[in-house]
Amino acid sequence: MFEATKDDAFKEFVIDQLSCMEAPEGTAGSLPAQDYSAYFFALEQTGNECYSQKIEDVMKTPEWTLELMPFITAYDTRYKRKEHYNEIVAMFRDKQQFTGYDLVSLIDTIAQMSEEIYEYYRELRDLFKVIIKEKMKDLPNSSEIMEIGYSILKACNIGVLQKEKYSNFGELVWRNIAGIDNNTCTGLKDMICAQHIIFNKQEV
Repeated sequence: MFEATKDDAFKEFVIDQLSCMEAPEGTAGSLPAQDYSAYFFALEQTGNECYSQKIEDVMKTPEWTLELMPFITAYDTRYKRKEHYNEIVAMFRDKQQFTGYDLVSLIDTIAQMSEEIYEYYRELRDLFKVIIKEKMKDLPNSSEIMEIGYSILKACNIGVLQKEKYSNFGELVWRNIAGIDNNTCTGLKDMICAQHIIFNKQEV
């Protein structure tokens, strides 16, 4: 939400939450894997090297999963000169079926990639477009409406999808999530809200 609003309250909330999750050195702590990228945010905002250590601890994870790909891609882009892009792309290329959460991991991974290595960026972008078109056929009754909506809005915001063609689908999801219980959407509602704010700012 900080990216969308620039409200320091959201920045402080993230830092406070990470501070409450202090774990022994050499471990990633209790932070869910999909939230590991918060360590990059905290490091950039505070300069505290403890977050740099947390980043390195996560990278010691013995097995790569799709859920980890946005974090690993961010690390590879920042620190490893994009040398593992081929392996990252292969994780998605070899996937036979994509769940809604896999779709979220895919668009978040694309967001962390540099277009300088265009071959790999384009492959993931094109893969995303194929998957999202199939997923959209089930809207608005899909059980994955939250994941689809977030992915569409973020893809529009980072230039993967054309706003003129896809923004209506993102708005459709936005209108449909109002009645969803916050306790059942595991943060996705806030993620969609942030992308919706960014989308509307770009339209101004």
